[in-house]
Amino acid sequence: QIAPKQENQKENFDQRFPSLFKKGRRKTIVRNLGKMIYYSKVKFKFQHCQEVNSCFLELFQSYLYFQSAGPTGLTYQGLLPLKELEVRELGAGQSPGQQEHAFHISGPLLNPLVVFCPSEAELKLWLYHLEKQIQICGGSLPLSLLSQ
Repeated sequence: QIAPKQENQKENFDQRFPSLFKKGRRKTIVRNLGKMIYYSKVKFKFQHCQEVNSCFLELFQSYLYFQSAGPTGLTYQGLLPLKELEVRELGAGQSPGQQEHAFHISGPLLNPLVVFCPSEAELKLWLYHLEKQIQICGGSLPLSLLSQ
């Protein structure tokens, strides 16, 4: 159940960001991807870049969708199939910069991403939901996550 506060954020979110994912000529209406499991505003960067961007991360039943908007409009957007993703928490000192609450997303055909959460609690929620959905979709988890 989405908390009332999150519901309000969601309405504002829908109005501010395009809900269409475009890849070449193909367009996917993001809201048609099924039930949204979890979402929040985070910061991310591509593993080998310095630039950190704010973005909205949305977890659906089978996909992880992210979109980042800068002063000039939409900067980055990606639709990642959960089955192909690998997620791991970055311990303190492992994530570049001052951010401590971070996790790493990688997979085939994906420039690895580092996602920075605003708090430890937010990080734990993302890891919990991502790991659960990746497993449900038939993806594989590293042994370290399965043992926790």
